[in-house]
Amino acid sequence: MQQLKYAVSVTDELVSVNSPIMLRGSFEQCFRDAAECGYDGVELQLKNPGSRNPAQIIELLEKNRLQAAAITTGMEYFGNGLSMIAEDQAVQDQAVIRLIEHVELAQKLNCKVVFGSMRGSIENFSRLNQMEDRLIGNLNKVLDVAVARNVDMVIEPINLYVNNYINSLPEGIKFINRIGVGRLGMLIDTHHMRLHDGDMYEAILKSAPYIHYVHYSDSNRYYPGGGNIDFLQCTRALLTAGYQGWITLECLPLDDGKTCAAKGLRYCRDLEKACNAILSAG
Repeated sequence: MQQLKYAVSVTDELVSVNSPIMLRGSFEQCFRDAAECGYDGVELQLKNPGSRNPAQIIELLEKNRLQAAAITTGMEYFGNGLSMIAEDQAVQDQAVIRLIEHVELAQKLNCKVVFGSMRGSIENFSRLNQMEDRLIGNLNKVLDVAVARNVDMVIEPINLYVNNYINSLPEGIKFINRIGVGRLGMLIDTHHMRLHDGDMYEAILKSAPYIHYVHYSDSNRYYPGGGNIDFLQCTRALLTAGYQGWITLECLPLDDGKTCAAKGLRYCRDLEKACNAILSAG
């Protein structure tokens, strides 16, 4: 019987109340809360990784018997204004340097790097090919380092209200195939999929070879079970496809974040048990 691994997004940065991160505060507190809820790992949402103390993070992970699932990089875009397709070459260069710093931290924490909103948005779609070529050129500089350091990266198709290209799973796959580097896989996020990918069960099965990481978040950005996404079918599709990676809950902290994190995890584990029972029954 397959068993999935579950993580929860955490941050020690000052973020908006509308940020989909349930556990906030010091990493010491966040990691303790995650462990008490029963999670296997944490996803670190942070910026300026060069200022971090990897040994301290590792010590906290070990203390709480957690793993680092991934580092997300969106705060570099929303907090620091770094885009891989910026018109200013200096901003592009800084974005590449910063993303490499995330890769270097990920190597020390033995986790993935999520690449999503740092790709920026395209202001003039008559320049789509030019912008995608710019993105590929800059991302390849980062992937060279990721390959050398044995770090996996995942690109996240994000809904058009956040980034206006690479929105659906087929678009993500097309981009990955253009890159052609084995260290780049795809992150699927149920919150974004509901807008762009139709039947989520079929979308997951069709995309299975490319799926290296998963975000669960309900239709309203609350924890799984708080909205109307059919997570039973999502989990069933992942198990049917043989997925054995991380599922991270990236959700709004409705009321109390720790309570939401606990409810979401219980719901996911119950769904997994139900799906395994269905699959075992044939």
